[in-house]
Amino acid sequence: MFRINERQIFYLLLILGAGFFLSMAHEIPSAMGVAGDPGAGFLPFWISVIIMLLVGYLLVTETLFKQEAGGAGRMTRQEAVTLLVTLGAIVAYLLLLSFAGFFISTLFFLFAFRQIVDLLLKKARPTARSFIASAVFSAVATSFIYLVFSVLFELSMP
Repeated sequence: MFRINERQIFYLLLILGAGFFLSMAHEIPSAMGVAGDPGAGFLPFWISVIIMLLVGYLLVTETLFKQEAGGAGRMTRQEAVTLLVTLGAIVAYLLLLSFAGFFISTLFFLFAFRQIVDLLLKKARPTARSFIASAVFSAVATSFIYLVFSVLFELSMP
């Protein structure tokens, strides 16, 4: 049996609020005729998505996993650094999209993010093999995303 407390209700309200802003951002017209401009709703849309994902994570972990007796479920320093670096990488990617476009910024982001994951989560030092694997992964993933959304669904990429 799940026990709902005020913090979980607050998380639900935050998710609902972010969902409302997500729907509002979706209604903002995009691409005002300038090539490479993702439109005014681009940043609010992605911020709402990030908020919903992070708060959803908190809701699920606090609801399904019991906290230690007397513990507030605090993050370790390593987890906090990993979270901050991840959020920083996402923000940098969103900003780079406006300047460099989809293909270049996604290639760079996926390559860098795979290296960050190896370093922070797996505690593995970068090697020539990991650089090659990251380069191949970022090229294949970016190409696949581009083909699916741009060619198959005929959507314009930022």
